Amino acid sequence: MQLVRTALVAASLVGAALPLRAEVFAIALSSDGAKVMLYAKSGPCVGQARLAEHVAPDGEKTPGCWVLTSSHVLVSFLDGDRGNIPVAQLKRVADL
Repeated sequence: MQLVRTALVAASLVGAALPLRAEVFAIALSSDGAKVMLYAKSGPCVGQARLAEHVAPDGEKTPGCWVLTSSHVLVSFLDGDRGNIPVAQLKRVADL
């Protein structure tokens, strides 16, 4: 979790906007219509962390950073929320 915290601190200091053409690696869909987009690019994240984006059903977007463990994707968003997404729940973009 230290890696994710470091990524969040760096992102808040940089204040970088999301890249317009970032490559989507995978998507996690929620039953309420929300989704978490996982990007292959690091964006404002540091180390092994990569750019994530929560997209609410109303379209509101919250950036964050993600890292992969053997069974989960650990995500920390810049608004302070965190989540663990089971790898089995992810959909590759090519599969959608």
